[in-house]
Amino acid sequence: MNPENMRAMLFMVLSMALFATEDFFIKIATAGMPAMQVLFVLSVGGAFIFGSICLARGMPLISRDLLLPGVAARNGAEIVATVCFITALSLIPLSLAAAILQATPIFVTAGAAIWLGETVGWRRWLAVLVGLFGVLLILRPGFEGFRPPALLALVAAMGLATRDVVSRRIPRRISTVQLSFWAYALLSVVSAVLMVPGGVSLDAGVTAWRAAGFATVLGVFGYAVLTAATRLGDVSAVIPFRYTRLIFALAIGTTLLGERPDALTLIGAAIVVSAGLYAIWRERQVRRIVPFSRTAR
Repeated sequence: MNPENMRAMLFMVLSMALFATEDFFIKIATAGMPAMQVLFVLSVGGAFIFGSICLARGMPLISRDLLLPGVAARNGAEIVATVCFITALSLIPLSLAAAILQATPIFVTAGAAIWLGETVGWRRWLAVLVGLFGVLLILRPGFEGFRPPALLALVAAMGLATRDVVSRRIPRRISTVQLSFWAYALLSVVSAVLMVPGGVSLDAGVTAWRAAGFATVLGVFGYAVLTAATRLGDVSAVIPFRYTRLIFALAIGTTLLGERPDALTLIGAAIVVSAGLYAIWRERQVRRIVPFSRTAR
């Protein structure tokens, strides 16, 4: 195997471990302060770190590119996804939220076909339908085990998928660091506004503040490692390892939070992951075949 691909895979696994640990600390923080207050701390910290990186690299913090439709759509999707996911983490088990979030690649496949006009064959559409069936098993709408707040995690998955799809239309001259700064800066404003109805906990315990601080650092570090993984190795070889986030989340939820996911949740998660992996594999096969058929002509 290509040594660079091997390192990239390890980086991807590490980044997923960091993100799962970040989610754990977010859940701890939301136990001591309102969810939007936690989001405000994360957003301000992220904006400061990415803003500092932009300045160090000579990149402008404010640019007309911020008004581009693709950038605006990406920021909007990022805001919706983050607000919904952090709220979900404060209301439902970490393992359940992580299981639902694994549907993101399925939504990316569907979104790329609908919005970008990408060709998606019947096999990948079947994978999308199977993945959605897995999501229904996890959610169980209309049944006794249904948790309404879990729908927030589903909206978060859709938001992340929308962000990934519209990002493909953003000019390459705009760096990912700038995009991240703008997203965090806007999240700071949105979370500050959303804090008003729920109030602010000025007497939050030390544990909550420390957890929010750890989550901020882990999130930025995870982003850096994720970027290194996608730049170092072949995307098709690295992307499947995104699903290791679920493994880490289940391990953390079980050992540190005392969560016990039921059989339907685990079966549904397995179906979602399997469908996503098949869709990724099928896309890789199609990309190998198409160039060959074109040259054959």
